[in-house]
Amino acid sequence: MDWSKAKTILIIALIITNIILGYSLYIDQRIVDETLSADFVDKVVAQLENRNIKIDTDIPRKNPEINSLSVEYEKIDIEDLNNTFFDGKGTINIKGKGLIEISYGDELISVINDKLIRYDSNGRQEKHDINSEEDAIEIATEFLSKKNIPHSDMKLSFVREKDGVYDLEFTKFYGDYYLESTFTNIRVDSTGVKRFDRNWLNTIEMGDKPIEISSAPKSLLAVLGKEEVEGKTITDISICYYFDPQRQDYNDNPEEVQQGTTIPAWRIQFNDGYKIFVDNY
Repeated sequence: MDWSKAKTILIIALIITNIILGYSLYIDQRIVDETLSADFVDKVVAQLENRNIKIDTDIPRKNPEINSLSVEYEKIDIEDLNNTFFDGKGTINIKGKGLIEISYGDELISVINDKLIRYDSNGRQEKHDINSEEDAIEIATEFLSKKNIPHSDMKLSFVREKDGVYDLEFTKFYGDYYLESTFTNIRVDSTGVKRFDRNWLNTIEMGDKPIEISSAPKSLLAVLGKEEVEGKTITDISICYYFDPQRQDYNDNPEEVQQGTTIPAWRIQFNDGYKIFVDNY
């Protein structure tokens, strides 16, 4: 046998095999998700416009994969709240199952289901001259700092102003993505902070494997069947970690859920702050 010739034939065969394998891999990677095509996106936009739903943001053209997160609701200590907000001088009242109030003068804190904190102030003394959104944000962040509420993990996600009253919505941010549904909402006027609502999640650990999700254009089709968004404009489309207490298998009562696991979802926000979450489940 001519080993030199055989060796050459073997090398050529290996090269051809590698070319075929490389081409197959290339083709696999080039398989196009039709829902990301320009034609499909145009059709989705047209259908939305037919329902009087406009889009004033970019539609993501990639299918991201993000891991799940184990999360838990922020733990609320009533005594700590009383000390932080009222120097311990507030009156604590247990109003019934799932509701505790702390009152002090014209201020009231309500804690609902050990998850939601609501602060209301009926003060009427004007303390601030608010001329812009930036002024309102400064008052809100000063309030958070004074009440020892960290704000390094939150991002301002929506602002509404009417008659000098500003409603600011902050959402938790983990890594590159929002963590929903979390919120720290603050209402500000010339008297200061009028209302503060907070429902917050803390992260425990990240899952081992990324989870796939349908494309953003395909997910937008879920908006078509919702009459409440007709006449509105979509201002943001982004992937998020989404936690839904109703989907935690270990507890049939969402109000009692204290921790669980997120799933990836498309976060679709409208010009009035309304949000829709679309996932694969």
